[in-house]
Amino acid sequence: CTVKNPSEVAMVNIVNKGRRVGKPMVVAGCVPQGDKKIKALEGISLLGVSQIDRVVEAVEETLQGNTVQLLSKKSLPRLDLPKVRKNKHIEIIPLSTGCLGSCTYCKTKHARGELGSYDPEAIVGRARTAAEDPDVREIWLSSEDTGAYGRDLGIKLPYLLRRIVAVLPKDGRTRLRVGMSNPPFMLDTLDEIAEVLNHPLVFSYLHIPVQSGSNSVLGGMNREYTVEEFRKCADTLLSLVPDLELATDI
Repeated sequence: CTVKNPSEVAMVNIVNKGRRVGKPMVVAGCVPQGDKKIKALEGISLLGVSQIDRVVEAVEETLQGNTVQLLSKKSLPRLDLPKVRKNKHIEIIPLSTGCLGSCTYCKTKHARGELGSYDPEAIVGRARTAAEDPDVREIWLSSEDTGAYGRDLGIKLPYLLRRIVAVLPKDGRTRLRVGMSNPPFMLDTLDEIAEVLNHPLVFSYLHIPVQSGSNSVLGGMNREYTVEEFRKCADTLLSLVPDLELATDI
């Protein structure tokens, strides 16, 4: 992650530790994509955000003593790539890459670019496959901004959520959790989002960042919403979803 400097510093510390113990390393994701000239990355294999389908190639080359830099941008990687779940009970499904914002403090836009949403059929198919696994108890939807999903495809998030809920086991053994959504892309779908969050197969949980309680600060951050608009999101959802757990960032 490279949203802000602390994330990058943490990565540099891990890389330096790896160097000290002589480990071959591949650094992947937003840090190398955002700035491959970081001094700590010299002589290390790098894998960009859209090159994850070449991770085996990168690792094999690195283990043979070679250094590779696979950072070119390309279309979205396939959603059905082989994976090993970190937690066998939780399936994490990325909805998109990039975003529609341009926050002044965030490097992610530089690394990941404009919003690119996965086809809803691919997402629903992956959710269906995960729900058929007896070990999976939760499906998490992940994105830089879940609320913006589909705007580049001419659809909106509630459409996808309803499609996913329809393929979940009716016995309730697998439930859906919706990821972080910024206020600008929640305002026109609040009633529909509330309807989904009230569904028994969906966690009554949502993460909507406020970042600041000052409109002047929000303007400086180029967050594209006001305190009043955040308050409308929070108040509306809390009133329509009685058991809602609403998280935020400050």
